[in-house]
Amino acid sequence: MQGAGRRNVFDGRDFRGRNQRAHQAARAVSKEQRQEIKEAFDIFDSERTGKMDYHELKVAVRAMGFEIKKPEALELMQRYDREETGYIGFEAFEEIMIQRYAAQDPMDEIRKAFELFDEDRRGRISFRNLKRIARELGEKLTDEELRGMIDEFDVDQDGDINEEEFISIMKQTSLY
Repeated sequence: MQGAGRRNVFDGRDFRGRNQRAHQAARAVSKEQRQEIKEAFDIFDSERTGKMDYHELKVAVRAMGFEIKKPEALELMQRYDREETGYIGFEAFEEIMIQRYAAQDPMDEIRKAFELFDEDRRGRISFRNLKRIARELGEKLTDEELRGMIDEFDVDQDGDINEEEFISIMKQTSLY
């Protein structure tokens, strides 16, 4: 359990997967994710037409961190390009991305987050890893606070946070 008043680099971070039905998916997507979708569309709408072609769609979906293969991209274009212009608009792209977010598995998201923390691929989050993440997130935590976080969640008391302990943190802090 998190100590009273102690700040935590996990607080406020959205590592949650989206496992809701499609009609609930739009509500499941955070304001930040909606902004990322809009920014991605704007970046990959290279001609500033308010539309995206097949190639732009593929690159944008991948840039958002999702896998997409050629047949799937072609199928999405066929499904969302109802007028057969070779383009889709922002609304279609947003719907595609919301569905991607909704289909994410929470455990996959937690594992990906763990991998981001475990930069040296040792299967553990060390003090050094935690300090780097805190710095990258703009958190102003002292070494003492960071060590306290590790001590609090380090069940096996080996000085690091392993994947099992990390999953427990995510569950305890409702971040998945």
